Amino acid sequence: MGFTRGTRLLRMLTGRRALRLLLALPLLAVLLLTAGLRVHTFLLTRRIHAVLSGLERVRVDRTSEQELVRTVPYLTRYGFNQDASSGARRFYDVRVTNEDEILWLSRLLNTPPFRFLWPWRAQDGSGEPWTVPLRGAYWLGFRYVEFGASVWVVDGRVSSVHYGVGRDMLFGWPHGTLVSVRSAHGFWRNRAFPVPVSSADDESPEYRVSGDAKGLLVAYTPDAPRDLVSHALQLDLSCFWNLRGCGLVRDFAPLLWRDKQAIEARTAARLQGQANPCPDSVLAGRVRTLPDLNVDLLEVIGSRRKAADAPTMDFRLLKEVLGDRAQGPWTDIAYERFIPSPANGTERIPNPVAPFPKPGDRVLAFTGARFESCGIVPYTPSAEAAVRAAVPAPRRIEDDN
Repeated sequence: MGFTRGTRLLRMLTGRRALRLLLALPLLAVLLLTAGLRVHTFLLTRRIHAVLSGLERVRVDRTSEQELVRTVPYLTRYGFNQDASSGARRFYDVRVTNEDEILWLSRLLNTPPFRFLWPWRAQDGSGEPWTVPLRGAYWLGFRYVEFGASVWVVDGRVSSVHYGVGRDMLFGWPHGTLVSVRSAHGFWRNRAFPVPVSSADDESPEYRVSGDAKGLLVAYTPDAPRDLVSHALQLDLSCFWNLRGCGLVRDFAPLLWRDKQAIEARTAARLQGQANPCPDSVLAGRVRTLPDLNVDLLEVIGSRRKAADAPTMDFRLLKEVLGDRAQGPWTDIAYERFIPSPANGTERIPNPVAPFPKPGDRVLAFTGARFESCGIVPYTPSAEAAVRAAVPAPRRIEDDN
C-alpha cells in the first residue's frame, strides 16, 4: 500500500500537469513583479498629475499664498525672510521620486556576484551604458521617476513657478531632463554673458519653447496666453509605466511639441516670406521681456567690402532710445550674411535684413542680449514709437537664470 501511494505521488510530481505548473510559476512570478512595479510607478505619476493640475490654476502675480496652498497638493514650505529691497519671501517645493529604490537597485547590481555574472554592457539609443540586469529591470517596469516643482511667494503673491521632469533612466550627473518649465517676468543674467535670444524667442517672447526631441525647455511670462501655459502643464506620464518607456518628447508632451513646431513655422515665414522680417511687434516684445536691453539710433557713415567678404559698416551714434549704458564703438561692424535656421540651429539661412551701404541710412541697434537675427534693423518712426511705448520687464531676483 505504501509503495503504491509513493508511486502515485511520484507520478503526480513528474507528470505533465506538474511540469506545466512548474514552468508556469516563474512566468506568474514575473507577471506579478512587473504588474507591481508598474502599479507603484502609476501611483507616483498620479501624484505628479495632481501637482501639475494645481499649478495649472496658479497665476503668477495674482494667486495669493493662501490660494496656492489650497490649490497645489504636497507642498512643503522652507524658510522666511524679510528684505526691504525684495519684500517678504517664502519658498515652497514638492518632490516626487523613487530615487532611493533606484539607488538600492544600482548598489545591488554593483555587488561582486552581479558584476561577475554580468560583466558586459549594452548601449541604449543615447549611448548610455546599460548593464544587462539593469536593462532587464527597466523592461520589467523598474523606471526612474524624478519630478520637482518650486514656487516663490513674494509679499503674499506667487512670483515664480518652476517644475521639471527627469528621464526614466538614471545615469550620471546631471541627470537628463525631459521637460523643464519656468515662469519669468523677464529674461536676464546677472553675469558676464548676455542672455541668448533666438529668432523663435523673438516670434513668441512671452512663451518660449526650445530644445529637441529628447528634451524641452519652456519659459513663460505672466502675459503669456493661458491656453499655452496650460499646454506646458499637461503631460502624458503613461510612458513611465507602460511597456515602451519614455522616448521622444512629442509622445511625452505632445501639446508642447506642437507649440514648438508652430512657433518655428511662424518664425520661418516671417524671416523668409515677409517684406519686413523685423516688425514692430518683435521689437516691442524685446523691450517687454529683456531688462538688459539697450536700443540706439545710429547713422551709417561708411561701408567697405573686401573681395568676396561680407561688407563691414561704420556708424555714428545719434541718440540712445532705450537704456543708459554707453555702447560702441560703432565702427567696423561686420554684416552677417547667414543666420541660424529657426527650425534647426545647425542649418543656416540667408540674413533677411539687407546691409546698409549708403551713408546717411539710419538704423536701430539692439544690444544687451545675444540676438540670432534683427540685431540691427532699418529705422522707422513706428519702430522707435513701438520701442518707447513698450513697458520694460521688471528685474526680479527669482528670475535670475
